[in-house]
Amino acid sequence: MGDESLEVERIYIKNKFQKHGLGKYLLNKAMEIAMERNKKKIWLGVWEKNENAIGFYKKIGFVQTGAHSFYMGDEEQTDFIMTKTLI
Repeated sequence: MGDESLEVERIYIKNKFQKHGLGKYLLNKAMEIAMERNKKKIWLGVWEKNENAIGFYKKIGFVQTGAHSFYMGDEEQTDFIMTKTLI
């Protein structure tokens, strides 16, 4: 994604701790770090079937800007690339 972007590699929250603001807190921290480093965008990959995560990312301003395939064993999977432009 280039030098102007920061990638969030992984955020996993156990089910029993979801919907308590932890994901939002972690993403806000990532955006804070990105801005400190003068990045213009933040991006991440999310499994196409993880509807809860996709909805969460959309709710806080991420948009799907691409996709890429990967293999889990013999099964091809797809991650959506989601990006948020920082102010």
